[in-house]
Amino acid sequence: MLVVSLAWQMNAASGSAKATAALAVGLAGAGHRAVIVTAAPPMLGPRLEGVVVEQIDLPVSLPCLPETLREAIDVGAGGLQRQLWSLIARHNADTVLFTGALWGLGRLRMDLPDGVCRVLAVGRLPDDRDATALRWADIVLAPTAAVLNAAHQRGWDTSTWRVVPHALLHEPPEPRPASVLSRLQWGDLRVLSAVGDTSNGVVALLRAARHHRDTVGSYVVRVAAAAHYLQWGPAGVALAETCRRQVELAEHMSWCGELPWHAVPAWLSGAAVVIAPSTPGSLGMVAVEAMSVGVPVIGYRSEHLSCLIGPAQHAQALLAEPHHGPRALLNLARALLGSPRAYCETAQAVYEQSRRFTKARVTQQFLAAVPPRGTLPHDDRTQTHVHAH
Repeated sequence: MLVVSLAWQMNAASGSAKATAALAVGLAGAGHRAVIVTAAPPMLGPRLEGVVVEQIDLPVSLPCLPETLREAIDVGAGGLQRQLWSLIARHNADTVLFTGALWGLGRLRMDLPDGVCRVLAVGRLPDDRDATALRWADIVLAPTAAVLNAAHQRGWDTSTWRVVPHALLHEPPEPRPASVLSRLQWGDLRVLSAVGDTSNGVVALLRAARHHRDTVGSYVVRVAAAAHYLQWGPAGVALAETCRRQVELAEHMSWCGELPWHAVPAWLSGAAVVIAPSTPGSLGMVAVEAMSVGVPVIGYRSEHLSCLIGPAQHAQALLAEPHHGPRALLNLARALLGSPRAYCETAQAVYEQSRRFTKARVTQQFLAAVPPRGTLPHDDRTQTHVHAH
């Protein structure tokens, strides 16, 4: 199976890159040959167990603007098709998963060999300029039901769409009750930002935490960045520096630098509460990772977080309305920390919710959604999934 993700790198500052790695590892563990296809330069670091990484050539250097990539894909379509066909033959692939309409190369108009299933994964509805990717796909996968609901609202045919959540790359053991109580007493508030995402709300949250010390009480606010934010170019560097400056201006805040993927669970496990301040559109991988170590997560009510965190809400609210701003997130955290019983119940609930995202479970869902080899009627493929503008 080929998994195409043009910007994929180990330790990339992207939840989707980590989710891609988790699925590939899950497929390899289930006995499938998993190959990640990327156009990004290789990074030093550990390899994914059982996963092959192949490089393809793009007629443009990464990182680049979306419009530049669209033009490069259109101009270089022939060369990209030849490279993918070669990889399909080399690895005897029966499925090609395009991990996005643009950055996953889903918009590339190309025929696949007979019997090879074309799968498109969409974390959100694609831009109208890339929506043709839906036409070429045999199966469309969405990480939460929110994406399907959005497609329904547009009147799109979703008969070939399936919900397959993003998986956890690392799966820590269940936290002991004593460690949960210890976090409540000695833990702090932690924020992990994929700083390459300039649309997230981390800067606004840090400003609120700095100017309203009374909101966080005696808790220290520790901030870290997902590793390799430099790959996002000047915008990523500028955002990281802005975060660092905000933290350095406050005695009760601490900058922890970059975290590679393998270090994230242990770092999150030291928090009393993790705040995920990303605005709508975030895939919510930080939230899922925090839940996997039994740490409650506070975030904005958005399409994905409502599906990921919402079921773990019981007596205590975990989601704030985006228009209420970052102080609402801090107020929710303070309320949760002020009730030991609610805190312990929430910690257990979020851990149980995180079990939905194990590699084994998600891999089974993925394989159930993709037709077995030889059962795909390519000749009868329709192109009525969506009307692109």
